[in-house]
Amino acid sequence: MALTKIVSGGQTGADRAGLAAGKALGLETGGWLPRGCWTEDGPMPSLVTEYGMKEHPSSGYPPRTKANVEDSDGTVLFGNMGSPGYSLTIRLCLQLNRVYFPNPTPAQLDQFVTENEIQILNVAGNRESTNPGIYQRTYDTLMATLADKAALCT
Repeated sequence: MALTKIVSGGQTGADRAGLAAGKALGLETGGWLPRGCWTEDGPMPSLVTEYGMKEHPSSGYPPRTKANVEDSDGTVLFGNMGSPGYSLTIRLCLQLNRVYFPNPTPAQLDQFVTENEIQILNVAGNRESTNPGIYQRTYDTLMATLADKAALCT
């Protein structure tokens, strides 16, 4: 089994880094956005066409977070583990019996994806406004880890 897809909630920061890395690696991308394609930048319907995301019927963030956890084999989280969104994502992973890994190094992420046979990876974490630089840290970790794995998929 090999990684084939990255999903996220489309928010600024870690979510968008996951989508950008997936696209750069030639993986399928997707995930759920709140109704109205809402992000902290305002409505972003371009995420639907650019990354294959879907608009959730609910305008709230928790329902789209749950949908992304449900639709993936495992979740990787980046950023402040004490944030409300981070805590929600971990609770949902536990409720839905999905594996997760917080703030991995590239070697840890490689091991997580391999050992758990993850085909669809949910990338979650902080917004750029609450954790400046999280986009770049997430993107760099994903690229350092997944470049070889994505090459196996293409």
